Amino acid sequence: AVGSEIVVLGWDPADTHTTNFWEELASVNLSGGAADLIDSGTFTAKKYLWIQLYVSTTGGAVSQRLTFNADTGSNYASRASSDGGSDETGESGTNIDRFNDDLVTNSGGFTNMFIVNNSANEKLAIVHAVRQEAAGAGTAPTRDEGVLKWANTSEQITRLTFTNNKAGDMDTYTTLKVWGSN
Repeated sequence: AVGSEIVVLGWDPADTHTTNFWEELASVNLSGGAADLIDSGTFTAKKYLWIQLYVSTTGGAVSQRLTFNADTGSNYASRASSDGGSDETGESGTNIDRFNDDLVTNSGGFTNMFIVNNSANEKLAIVHAVRQEAAGAGTAPTRDEGVLKWANTSEQITRLTFTNNKAGDMDTYTTLKVWGSN
């Protein structure tokens, strides 16, 4: 349909330009200590977003709840699976809670998320995440993958907030990076 597009990113060894497709929009690190929230702050709206979140845990399990632009209305939907298992869905949610859920204490998890961020359309994202689980080679990590949408058709995403709702905390090494491009 009109307005559809495909973007292919690659590398051309003969290209001499010095600009990158991705521009860093936000970088936040919990270097001040443990917390239950990591917030990107407000960043410049871009058509494409790439979110990277590394969570280190302490003091108990951690589970991140994602909101966009501080919206806590029932505007979120998601579909995800762990280790290729059956899909879990969430509809009309007040946040996204399906990825890197229930990180165990003293472990970590990494999430990569790509979002199409057009103001007039629902925001669609694809997510890949890995959880460390127990330390050591005796326990395999967990793979989470899925999709989500934010059913807002009047604005672009300009802020992300991950909030913990479990007994533990996100630890010092927790880092949130937001990249964007038009």
